[in-house]
Amino acid sequence: MKYLKVFDTTPEYNAFKLTENFILPNVSCTMDDLTVVYYNPYVAPIVQQHDYVEIGGVKWATMNIGATSITDYGLYFQWGDTQGYTADQVGEGTGKKYFNDDYIYYNGGSYTKYNEVDRKITLEPTDDAVKAAWGGNWRMPTVSEFIALGEAVDTAWTTDYQGSGVAGMICTDKTDSSKVLFFPLCGSANSGMIDNVGSYGYYLSSSLYTDDGYPYAEVYYSLINSDSVGWDYCCNRFSGCSVRGVLG
Repeated sequence: MKYLKVFDTTPEYNAFKLTENFILPNVSCTMDDLTVVYYNPYVAPIVQQHDYVEIGGVKWATMNIGATSITDYGLYFQWGDTQGYTADQVGEGTGKKYFNDDYIYYNGGSYTKYNEVDRKITLEPTDDAVKAAWGGNWRMPTVSEFIALGEAVDTAWTTDYQGSGVAGMICTDKTDSSKVLFFPLCGSANSGMIDNVGSYGYYLSSSLYTDDGYPYAEVYYSLINSDSVGWDYCCNRFSGCSVRGVLG
């Protein structure tokens, strides 16, 4: 059994195993005169790249899931549902999302997951809208991470962020003013309507609110408006809210 001598290697050629500078015999290659040409059958998965700002030790995405810019509202999600909807898709009738008891984990008046039976209080990765949309190590933030963000930033209200005409909250790192996040006030989707656009922003966490007891009807989210920011409010799972991702 013969081995081919390795004359040149580069990090991207991981199709072969290197053993004392020799290629193991199951490696595909061809000989072109005296040149060894390596074929790399491995195709690396495409990993989406998204901008983030690290504040308080957490890497926050600069835009919402489904958005194409910092000021874009993005999609509306029910908690635990990885399918998001545009404002145009919210409504009544065929092909529309109503955002009420059409919740993915609700049937016959009872919650079928994250309930008193399984007692799960944090979204599983398969139910995480951020992970479903962006993959990799992206995920939805916990309520604790939202609270920590609130402690790490100074907030300022604007009705016209950078001339975009979009209202929202500017969050600036208390220790580094170059680190800024903007949360547009996207409103929320409820019973076939989008409410409070430009007045309130509702951002889902991955944490279930349990203080109201079973059947855990509510979830933690962050409420942003012109008067204040509440990083640990709660709302019904049926509502459609915005989602902002974190990395790690």
